[in-house]
Amino acid sequence: MSKFLGVLGKPQSDLQIPDGFVNAAEDTRSRNGEAVSVVRYQKPGRVVMNNPHVTAIFGRDGRLISYNNFAVDSDAPLPAEEAAVHQAARLFAALDPHYSRGLSFMRVDRYNRHFTDDHGVQVEIPVLWVKFAHRNGSYNWVSVGPGGQIIEMERESEWDYFRSRRATEEWNYDDWVLARAGKGPQLAAPEALA
Repeated sequence: MSKFLGVLGKPQSDLQIPDGFVNAAEDTRSRNGEAVSVVRYQKPGRVVMNNPHVTAIFGRDGRLISYNNFAVDSDAPLPAEEAAVHQAARLFAALDPHYSRGLSFMRVDRYNRHFTDDHGVQVEIPVLWVKFAHRNGSYNWVSVGPGGQIIEMERESEWDYFRSRRATEEWNYDDWVLARAGKGPQLAAPEALA
C-alpha cells in the first residue's frame, strides 16, 4: 500500500509515495535563491538516475515547492480536462490556501513524462499539464496522470523571457541534474540552463 507525502506535518493523500519506497537521498540546493531540501524516494539501494522515483522539494518554511512521481505505470485513462483542472486547484488549495488565492488558470496541455523501469524499459506517463499563473509573476502547475494520479506539482517557477526558457533550477528532473553535474547534455529550451 502506498504512503502519502507529509507536508507541514500533514499527510497529503493526493501525493503518493509508492509501496516499498524509502528516503534514498536528501540534499540542500539553491532554487530561485532559496536554500531548499530536495528529497528522493525510491526502492532501497543506490540512486540510479531516471529510475522509478519520487522527488519532493521543500522550502525553508516547510512548504512543498515541487513533487514528481516518476513511478506510475498504468494504462488507466486520463481524466477529463475539467476534472483535472478541478483536481489541480483543489490540491493547491489544500497545500497552501493563501497562496492558491493568487493563482489564475491558464491552460491544459498534454505531455508525456517518463522513467526507466527495473528492466531497463522506458515507461511513458501521459499527463494533463494544468498550468496556472500567480500574481507574484511565477508559473505553477499540476500534472494529472492515468486514473487521476498526481504526477507533478510545482509552484514558484520563474521564466527567462530573454532566452525563452525556464529560469528556475530543475532539481526535480534527473536529466537536468545530470547536465548540471556535467554528466549529460545541456537540455534544449524550454528547460532551464544547467
